[in-house]
Amino acid sequence: MTLRLPRFLVLLLLLLPAAGVVRAEKVADLPLPTSYVNDFAGVLSPGTKQNLEDLCVQLHQKANADVAVVTIKTLEDDEDVDDFAAKLEEKWKLGKKGEDRSLIYLLVLNPHKMKVEVGYGLEGILPDARVGRILDTAVPSATAGDYDQALLTGTQGLADVIAADAHVTLTGTVHHYRREGSGQRQRGGFGQLIVVGLFVLVLIILVSTGNIGWAWMLLSMFTGGGGGGGGRDDDRGGGFGGMGGGSSGGGGASRDF
Repeated sequence: MTLRLPRFLVLLLLLLPAAGVVRAEKVADLPLPTSYVNDFAGVLSPGTKQNLEDLCVQLHQKANADVAVVTIKTLEDDEDVDDFAAKLEEKWKLGKKGEDRSLIYLLVLNPHKMKVEVGYGLEGILPDARVGRILDTAVPSATAGDYDQALLTGTQGLADVIAADAHVTLTGTVHHYRREGSGQRQRGGFGQLIVVGLFVLVLIILVSTGNIGWAWMLLSMFTGGGGGGGGRDDDRGGGFGGMGGGSSGGGGASRDF
């Protein structure tokens, strides 16, 4: 005799793994960078990524400083944003060894946090209080869901300090750059909710019509792929300064938004 589970139990078993669709990022799982902008959360427009990349390349070429801009979706429940940023700096080892003129500007969607991790070589010109004031200028945009403008504002503020100290002029500054599709970015969380809702609806239809095999296949595709590289554009062109430094004493600041 074949044992048949009630369909609502089958549906429940199918939906349980879906609760972990948005998995927390771990530093160990993030790839080494090949560019300065690493949009693992997929929240930045192409125009914003290009503008940030161009600005960071200028800082490397003109001011001997390496600034990485990073977005991720989720921290683990027991992970502190300061610890995550410090571990990432240690893994990536941005900048030149012995100089450590580097920093990481991190934006996390869940929980809503921004963190700037400053390497030893820049702590003199970017003390914690100064970094905090720069982040304060980016908080309103981040709170509104305008992550493009938040990172543009914060990165430009950091870049201005580095450039002034190095007595160099940066071209194509991005204070007032407005990316395309601003309304879409501000509603990114709602769009993700719609996608998950549609996914659940399709699962319900498949299970209720007896197509259990198709339901399992869809679930495995939705939860099994997609990790890893996260939204970096590797065709943006060059200038990435590479790795070799990476010493940080925990300097910098963080803000909620």
